[in-house]
Amino acid sequence: MRRRALLIAGLLLGSCSVYRPDGGPTAGILPDERAAESEKFRSLAEAYIAWNYAVHPTWATSDGIHEHDGQLGTWTRESMEGRLASLRRYQRRILAVDTDALDDESFYDHRVLHLQIAAAILDLQDVRSWEKNPNFYRNIISGGLYTLAALAFDTPERRMALAASRLKHVPEVLAAARENLSQPPRIFTEVAIDEFSGTHAFLKTSLPQAFAAVKDEPVRARFLEAQKPALDAIEKFIDWMRKDLLPASTGSFALGAEVFHQKVAFEEGIDTPVDELLTRGYVLLHSTQEKMKQVAGDRPVKAFLRETSREHPPGDKLLAHTQAMLDELKEWASGMLAIPADAEVRVQETPEFRRSLSFASMETPGPFEKVAREAYYSITLPDPTWTSERQEQHLSFFNQYSLPLISVHEAYPGHYAQFLAVQNCRSKVRKIFGCGSFSEGWAHYCEQLYVEKKADPPVALRLHQLQLSLVRICRYIAGIEMHTKGMSVEQAVELFVNEGYMERVAAEREARRGASDPTYLVYTLGKHEILKLRDEYLLRTSGSLKSFHDELLRHGSPPIPIVRKILFRER
Repeated sequence: MRRRALLIAGLLLGSCSVYRPDGGPTAGILPDERAAESEKFRSLAEAYIAWNYAVHPTWATSDGIHEHDGQLGTWTRESMEGRLASLRRYQRRILAVDTDALDDESFYDHRVLHLQIAAAILDLQDVRSWEKNPNFYRNIISGGLYTLAALAFDTPERRMALAASRLKHVPEVLAAARENLSQPPRIFTEVAIDEFSGTHAFLKTSLPQAFAAVKDEPVRARFLEAQKPALDAIEKFIDWMRKDLLPASTGSFALGAEVFHQKVAFEEGIDTPVDELLTRGYVLLHSTQEKMKQVAGDRPVKAFLRETSREHPPGDKLLAHTQAMLDELKEWASGMLAIPADAEVRVQETPEFRRSLSFASMETPGPFEKVAREAYYSITLPDPTWTSERQEQHLSFFNQYSLPLISVHEAYPGHYAQFLAVQNCRSKVRKIFGCGSFSEGWAHYCEQLYVEKKADPPVALRLHQLQLSLVRICRYIAGIEMHTKGMSVEQAVELFVNEGYMERVAAEREARRGASDPTYLVYTLGKHEILKLRDEYLLRTSGSLKSFHDELLRHGSPPIPIVRKILFRER
């Protein structure tokens, strides 16, 4: 335990020197020495990036790198062991870099890459999702084909041909899954059985619908030829999970305190003891609940939330209403950070092949995409064949108080504004390797910012914003409790129902997610790290709130402690 603690401290602190304002972060290093070591590091970073994209082809496609679009990757046990060995070699080479001799940009990139490689090693070696979770393989298949359908980086004919190539690799991905999976937690297998059925439906119906415009018969024939073995392989895999894997699913989903601590330290750059994190979570939970009671006054909080959720646009006007709202949000957000005048998000109905997967989503090109530049905010409308009660439940998600907050999170000044800012990031490393506490923390922070900056926000808006915060706080607590303190999935459900004021169906979904997504604390963790950094920036500089936002976003989305060092030019 002592050795592991020292390792984390070393990774987070590196060879940091004490910041001295009069000398600057690179004082005492000769320019030619900095250039030589920085060039050596940049060459190493480029090699690692190329290797990473080669072993994660679907990641490459989504980032706008199209050298591996016909591949799904190799996932045999032998390949996973080889990947781990490669990561360790890269880690040794990263450790050999003389960080004192790096220029500032290379120094910060080194910190990001150092943590990223450590997190990747931890994931393969200790978290071992590739051995414990069947959905690890579903994500490869669904994600790899979804990007080809959703991102218009080439003609539909070319993307359909690439989809045919990826479909051919589905059976070998699932063969590797059978080889690798060993005593997964039962909940992982149960969820995977359900979700692989959705993947089967996606490949059978929705994926070909995405290429309905393709008239090239040879391309369509290649697609259909590859589609059938892929569907057969998924059907057989589902049957194998039911008959063989489910009875053998006796493992625990909990990471344990040590691995959880390392995961947060390496992925988010925050080396805080687990018990301290948990204490902070409960303090936030109770203070947020108290704020909600104060805001609601003499009205019961849950009843008030349920009542105001009925106030929503009609289904046939929801898209137009959302588009008009985005135009207003863009104008407001332009006062909060720099947004190009020609920036545009188009609101659309969620394409049919994605409607079962999403209520609302933001589709942006990757940081290196040169062709597919459009950004789409997709809204899933209620199915007219549903009962009126089900349609009403669906539309309540888009009530007039939550819809602006969802749109702030996804578009202006949330994830879409992040996408715009990262285009100007000078660092290739930081364009690629980000962290959840920055990206989701920023979008969650924007929800609070929206209410903060309203002169007289409606009571219902304040309450729904606090409700969104409360759900994220319950995620924070549930992740820690489930993975380090023995909380069961059912106990997590009760936490979301009783403390997060959620309906049981939604609470069950959140608890199941926590079993396989242990660090979904990133929303709350990141938001409060950004709030602390905002206070420090405004105190230490003569900058404005807008300059803080612009400075924060222009460096990519690395761990927030590294962003802090960048903002204050510290090492």
